[in-house]
Amino acid sequence: MPRGSRGETRQHSLRTALTSAAVVAALLAFGAPVRAANQLEHNPFPRPAELEPNINFWVNTFTYWGQRDFVIHDRDQLWRVYQVFHMPGQGVPDREEVEWANAYLKAKYTDILNRLASGRPAVGYEEERVAAMFKGQPPSTYAAAAQNLRVQQGLREPFHDALLRSRYYRPRMERVFEAMGLPPELVTLAAVESGFSSRARSSAGAVGIWQFTRATGREFMRITRYRDDRLDPVRSTEAAARLLQANYEALGSWPLAITAYDYGTAGMSRAAAAYGSNFVRIIEKYDAPHFGFAVKNYYAEFLAALQVNKYQDKYFPGIQHEEAPPPRPSSPILRRVVHHVRRHHGAHLHRVTYHHRARRQKQNRT
Repeated sequence: MPRGSRGETRQHSLRTALTSAAVVAALLAFGAPVRAANQLEHNPFPRPAELEPNINFWVNTFTYWGQRDFVIHDRDQLWRVYQVFHMPGQGVPDREEVEWANAYLKAKYTDILNRLASGRPAVGYEEERVAAMFKGQPPSTYAAAAQNLRVQQGLREPFHDALLRSRYYRPRMERVFEAMGLPPELVTLAAVESGFSSRARSSAGAVGIWQFTRATGREFMRITRYRDDRLDPVRSTEAAARLLQANYEALGSWPLAITAYDYGTAGMSRAAAAYGSNFVRIIEKYDAPHFGFAVKNYYAEFLAALQVNKYQDKYFPGIQHEEAPPPRPSSPILRRVVHHVRRHHGAHLHRVTYHHRARRQKQNRT
């Protein structure tokens, strides 16, 4: 699931959220449903016109571009796509192929943009095509764009599989969210976080469908040597619902609350204070450590995932007739079983060994 650097740790996010919404947290701890004010709104998840190009980019990433497609684009203006490079071959690209595609595309378009920045006329089809994207802008724009290149790998196949996996989890997860007074559509965040995989693990140590770190998970769930509730789809969903509820109570809107799930409540509170809770202005203007590409696009990814889930047969024709393989048994249960077997089998083996040695010693004495 890692898409880049995360924001503040979720541990910090949780502590801040619980501090600012202690009453909500206390009610949730006793299982009392808390109805958010947004339930009265016509649309709890607004789609500002300024975000539409970003949403469309992520819809294409989830449904059109496959894992062997590498899209080089502008980091801030996602609609500015320079090239979609298809890696020859079949199957999921290995690490070496991914690194090569990134290096090749960045080197190619850095060279093109720097040539155009020098004032030289465009030569050849590719340079002319790039120049047309910047028509009427000064040469310095090219130089800035050369420093703003990013490569996105397509996710069509894993997102398709995530839609199938979600069938096993969505009904129960949506009931959990509804019981807590939250929009059930929030369950779609699990597609962005992990692709509905209970075995997902990030490079930062976040685990499970809802990608909790160990420190944050312990605030809500039981995590021991033999049991990790982050890997339990129901318990981790309850934890995610509590965190999102606290974010909403602290920040007052779902665009901010959802982004805070990735960046942290404290960071989003500072951003909201700086720009009057104007989400679009925050995304466009806010500058702070770790407030980077992943955070700025988190809400747009959620909206794109919502759109694809709603119209999944349009994006993946025939998917409604496909069978989803059942998920593997949850790791928390397996860990308890393995622990039980090891403990009792080990004790039995120790008793057998002890009696065998005692019998041998008795025979030797006689």
